[in-house]
Amino acid sequence: MHLWSKRSTVVSWSYIVVCKKCGYISAEKLPEQEAKDLRRSHLEGSHGCTISHITLMKVRT
Repeated sequence: MHLWSKRSTVVSWSYIVVCKKCGYISAEKLPEQEAKDLRRSHLEGSHGCTISHITLMKVRT
């Protein structure tokens, strides 16, 4: 008789920055704070991209 134990799986999340206006997509999966910093720097350096154009997509890692 085998006893099976449930293994708890730790799910971690990363983020990808996507701009719907200019088509920018970050090349790496980033921790949340780094993704927010990248979003801010994209806003400062962009030509007409606004916060409403930029999405942080949550991805499972």
